[in-house]
Amino acid sequence: MRAVAGQGSLSVVMPVYNEAANLAAVLAQVRAGVLDVVPGSDLIVVDDHSTDTSAELLAEAAAADPRITVVTSAVNRGHGPSVRDGWYRSDAEWVLSIDSDGQVDLASFGRLWDARGDADLVLGVRVGRHDPLHRRLVTAATRALAGLIVRRRLTDANTPFKLMRHELLRHLDDVVAPGAFAPTVLVVIGATRARARVVEVPVTQLPRLHGRSTLRPARLARALARCTRETLRAARVPVAPLRS
Repeated sequence: MRAVAGQGSLSVVMPVYNEAANLAAVLAQVRAGVLDVVPGSDLIVVDDHSTDTSAELLAEAAAADPRITVVTSAVNRGHGPSVRDGWYRSDAEWVLSIDSDGQVDLASFGRLWDARGDADLVLGVRVGRHDPLHRRLVTAATRALAGLIVRRRLTDANTPFKLMRHELLRHLDDVVAPGAFAPTVLVVIGATRARARVVEVPVTQLPRLHGRSTLRPARLARALARCTRETLRAARVPVAPLRS
C-alpha cells in the first residue's frame, strides 16, 4: 500500500467514525501531546465514511496543519480495517496507534516514547478504566486468549494505545491481514510469536469526552466471537523471528 505520509521518526494513526463532537479536543491533544513533542512527527487520520460532520472538520484541520493527513474511505469498512489501513500508510520509524474517543490521556505518551529504546512494541496498559463492565470483560477474555496462544501474560492485548516499530509491522504483514477485524490483538500476538521485544507501560484512561460507544453487550459478544476466530486462524500463520 502506498504511504501517504510519515517518513520521519513517528506517525500517529487514528481511525475516525462519527466523532465530530470529540474531534476538536482530540486533535488538540494529539498536537500538544505528540506532534509538538516529537520533531518530524505527523498524524494520519482514517475517516471510515463518517455520516456526521467529521469529514468537514478533518478537512479543516488538515488544511490548517500540514502535519495532518486525512484518508477518507469510500465505504464504511469498520474499525479494524481502518486501523490497519492507517498503520501501513506510514513509512515512519515508529507508529503510534490511538482511538478518536479521547479516552487515553496523551500526557502518557512520553512513557511509551521513553520505553521504545528496548522495545519493538510498547503497549499502553489502561489503568483506572471508566469502561462499563462488559467492555472490561472483553479485555479479560482477550487477555486469556492471547496468553493461551503465546504462553505469556499480556495485561491489555487489545489496548488501542500502542507504539510499534515500523520494521515489526512490515514483518507481520501476513499475520495482520488487510481486512483484519482486530488488528490491535493480532499485532501483539504476532510480535510475541516473532520474539519481538514487547514492553508494557501503564497509561491513564479517561472518561469518554462525548457520545457513547456503539458497542453494546450483544454486539460486543459477537465481536468477541469474531475476534476469537480470527485470532485462532492467525495463530496458525507461520511467523519467523524478527531477528535471527
